[in-house]
Amino acid sequence: MTSVVNFLRRVPFTFVMLLLVVLAGVATMTHYDGLRPTLLRRFGFAPFHLSGGDFVRLLTSVFLTAGQWSFYGSLAMLAGCVGSAERRVGTWRAAAAFWGIHLATLLIQSVLLAIPLHHFDLWWGKLLATEHDVGPSAGYYGCLGVLCQKQNPSRRLWLLSVIGGILLARVIWSALSPAGRQGSLGPDIAHLIAFPLGVALGKRIRG
Repeated sequence: MTSVVNFLRRVPFTFVMLLLVVLAGVATMTHYDGLRPTLLRRFGFAPFHLSGGDFVRLLTSVFLTAGQWSFYGSLAMLAGCVGSAERRVGTWRAAAAFWGIHLATLLIQSVLLAIPLHHFDLWWGKLLATEHDVGPSAGYYGCLGVLCQKQNPSRRLWLLSVIGGILLARVIWSALSPAGRQGSLGPDIAHLIAFPLGVALGKRIRG
């Protein structure tokens, strides 16, 4: 029991995030079923919300998931990526990295990509601008980038190459698939933005 308490003291931010995602999952029943479309539209974030000043969705969307395997995958990534980053760089730095990269990723994706493409009346732009998304993935991919940057040079190069290659391949696959691989194009682009942001941030923070 003492070891469990000591562990939680070392990763309080990760524990709180896990608890909030679990509570949201139970409340929306996404721990065993998919997220209802009405909840996705009510709490999810899409870039076009920025033009309407609906910034609160940047926060509410974090604690929900698409449900079922996505719910448990998000918990595993939160525990592994955010928890490891918190132990490596400290609670406040990990929390700042998670939320800072989450917000930066959505703003970059919206302002520099989705909204401009939408104005050019491109299909990808319409999809990215109006597609609702939920989940903490931008934050935990950012923390994964921080964690990778903190490895020794040889391991760092290998990790950055493999993870970066996988994320890029997922974006290409989604872009070339019909209907953006059923709504995965936006999240895949967000992951490709968040990971290098985490790597860049990892160079600047101590730990």
